[in-house]
Amino acid sequence: MTHFVEGSYASIKEAVQATNAMVTRGYSREDITFVTSESKHSELSSDLDINISTDISHESLASYKEDIEQGHLVALVKEDPSIDNDQKTGATNDEADSPAEDPNPNSNLTTGTNSDTMRDNPTPGDVPVGDDDDAPGSVPIDEDHDLTNGL
Repeated sequence: MTHFVEGSYASIKEAVQATNAMVTRGYSREDITFVTSESKHSELSSDLDINISTDISHESLASYKEDIEQGHLVALVKEDPSIDNDQKTGATNDEADSPAEDPNPNSNLTTGTNSDTMRDNPTPGDVPVGDDDDAPGSVPIDEDHDLTNGL
């Protein structure tokens, strides 16, 4: 079975996040191995939920040897033929290109103003007030909770 390098990660936190992202895209945790240096391997806790190795002999790791020597964690992943190209890149998650973009805008929604029936004073620019005893735009007075002590 063929392997590929998903990326190089400077910290265990980044490696765990990368693992979670790959699992979300359809890869099995068992098919993901992080290769690192002997010194970094000895620092890492054995109770981590990721596979860690120091075997740099795989041909896919040739251009990552310097990263490994520096203590980075390089993700070596078994190719899974059941995962298509969109899953590999995360394109099937229907994510917007930016957080402000809606990938599936609903054309039935409108962006109008509230109807005038919800306002005490329909004059544009006035702040709606729900109590007819107060003038539009004023702050209602609550005598029971007056913090000004009659100032």
